[in-house]
Amino acid sequence: MTAKILLQQRLANQQLIRPTFGSAPELVRWCGAIQAQDYEMSKWAVGMRLPAATTEQIEASISKGELVRTHVLRPTWHLVHPEDIRWMMTLTGPGIEQSMGTYNRKLELDSTVFRKSNKVFEKALRDGKQLTRPELADILEKAKIPTNDLRMNFLLIKAELDMVICNGGKRDKQITYALFEERVPASKLLTKEESLAALALRYFNSHGPATLKDFTGWSGLSITAARQGLNLVKDQLNKETVYDLEYWGPAHASGVKSTDNPVLLIPNYDEYLVAYKDREVIYDGQHDDHLSREGNPLFNNIILIKGQIAGVWRRTIKKKEVVMDLQTFAPLSKTDQAKLDKEVARYKQFIHLQ
Repeated sequence: MTAKILLQQRLANQQLIRPTFGSAPELVRWCGAIQAQDYEMSKWAVGMRLPAATTEQIEASISKGELVRTHVLRPTWHLVHPEDIRWMMTLTGPGIEQSMGTYNRKLELDSTVFRKSNKVFEKALRDGKQLTRPELADILEKAKIPTNDLRMNFLLIKAELDMVICNGGKRDKQITYALFEERVPASKLLTKEESLAALALRYFNSHGPATLKDFTGWSGLSITAARQGLNLVKDQLNKETVYDLEYWGPAHASGVKSTDNPVLLIPNYDEYLVAYKDREVIYDGQHDDHLSREGNPLFNNIILIKGQIAGVWRRTIKKKEVVMDLQTFAPLSKTDQAKLDKEVARYKQFIHLQ
């Protein structure tokens, strides 16, 4: 397999070309999880993988609980299908909690404090009530649980990992929290082995071709657990070698063509960037001066051409329009410029601003 084919296969499996799903929940379930650290841009990450989606449609899926936004896999926000969140949290939550240990000790947060704060959350949010972070902070303070410094962050994350709370819908442009049990229907419990196999198969089918190292970084699992997951599903995947590395992907390769060379506006933290530890195949590192955060493409909105990073983009939303700032690393051909213009129009249509 050549690097070009590898990128085309990733674009197809990630639904960035020839999307095959008709709704946000179906798409997110296929992907396993979609990083949602930047709330507004995460809606585009979902919407751009669907035909003719709008920001309101993705927002509605989150508001109605068809998608769950919480901390899972790694210590950051993700969108997950409600039927997957319980087993996925049970599998990866302990790793996130372990990574928080040093901060918890510095902030004097222990099991006693967390039990008390979780009870406060449960009482405050029962019967379908959804509250914002400031509102919950006020309630905790009244219960004599300090929320200064970073304490509020870790009180909330711990409650998420304990499956006490998760995000609710938005209210007056503010993100709310809701009770997990009231928002997430009961689902089938999986054994650890079943969970490892399910997560590995979901990842390599939707993000492959990818390496074991890629899966380890994406899943937040230890290398031992990630390898176990891969070994459980190897017979359902296809293995290819690129640059002497083993890449795993769907058993049946997507029917992409050499003409499938899209120009895409990828949001920051997109799965096309965060799901892989080695990004040399998509970025040559020669244009760090165009990128923020020490040249790391992960933190930028990316212009993608033929699967490779070719520039950055920014948006400024005004009352009746969105102003786009597009910076390519090199001048574009007329064909690629036309494709970029079309992608800009697609994004503007998604947010209903021209």
